[in-house]
Amino acid sequence: MTRSPAAGAPGPAAGLPVFAEVPGGRLPVPFPGGAGAGHTEGFGLTVVPVTAGQYWRSLTDRGLRAAPAPRLHGFPAEPGTGLRRTPAGAVVPDGDPDLPATWVTWHGARAYCAWLGARSGRFCRLPSAAEWQYAAAGPDGLRWALGDAFDRAVYAPPASGPRPAGATAANGFGLRDMTGNVFEWCADALPAPGFPDGTVPGSRVVKGGAYTVRNPESFENAAVFTADELSTVPYIGFRVLCEAAGPGPEKRRRGAGGAHDCGRARPFA
Repeated sequence: MTRSPAAGAPGPAAGLPVFAEVPGGRLPVPFPGGAGAGHTEGFGLTVVPVTAGQYWRSLTDRGLRAAPAPRLHGFPAEPGTGLRRTPAGAVVPDGDPDLPATWVTWHGARAYCAWLGARSGRFCRLPSAAEWQYAAAGPDGLRWALGDAFDRAVYAPPASGPRPAGATAANGFGLRDMTGNVFEWCADALPAPGFPDGTVPGSRVVKGGAYTVRNPESFENAAVFTADELSTVPYIGFRVLCEAAGPGPEKRRRGAGGAHDCGRARPFA
């Protein structure tokens, strides 16, 4: 496994993410009817969830600071959440920029991936539930990111909101915060045969557990929850996956989560 020199720690608060290289292997089946049980050639995954400072940089770069964008995010007016909404609807930094970028919809997370990809030239997207679970379990296929015993003091200390990104030690693939703190958006919709397109409309998978839940089973790498793709809540964040190698035109057209190019596994300047 190769990692960027800084793969054990978050990137600069207002910079761009640091990636760890997840090696190839067999993907699990994340839920009945889910895509998995295939083989991955490996991929880059952000060491920690995207932070408020990193999301703010993308808003600045995309010219999205000054007006509401409810399909992408819905930041609160209250202070201390990393990013805050002004009475006029503008977004401003507020609080610790190393907090996870929460209050971001599934569409907002995809848009961030697209922005990051456009800067760097590699296929970049949200991870599938199978890829997320594989990365969280590490080389030893663990039940939680750091072991097969649940350590509440590490994963779920008493909290009224998210902790800054990077609070937990790195797992065997160099990834932090895969268990606990905030749930994370995945690309998948949950299969539901009773619906016309075979999935629950507008619902997307989230994984990893959060400060809002207490039972150990909710934090397991294999546990699956769903949320409405337009949800803006303080306990769902996201991280970014970059493909190990650039895909061809056909894969670009059909890539999961509307993927765009993304940079290699290193800090972006």
